[in-house]
Amino acid sequence: MATAREKQDCALTAYQLAKDREHTLADERGQSDTDIPLVVETDDIEFRSAIDADVSAQVALSAALRAVDD
Repeated sequence: MATAREKQDCALTAYQLAKDREHTLADERGQSDTDIPLVVETDDIEFRSAIDADVSAQVALSAALRAVDD
């Protein structure tokens, strides 16, 4: 069974990948300024999915960071 630290490492990796994907798509859409909120077209499924994945990864990372070994 994975230790809390191993789960945290996995969650951090997943979060970093999701965040990188979101940033890549934002750059492709000319939205590279991180001080300005993202503008997402309603029909841009790829971008919406990347943002959803980022949020999910943040939630998982938060839970993993609160976890302790049994």
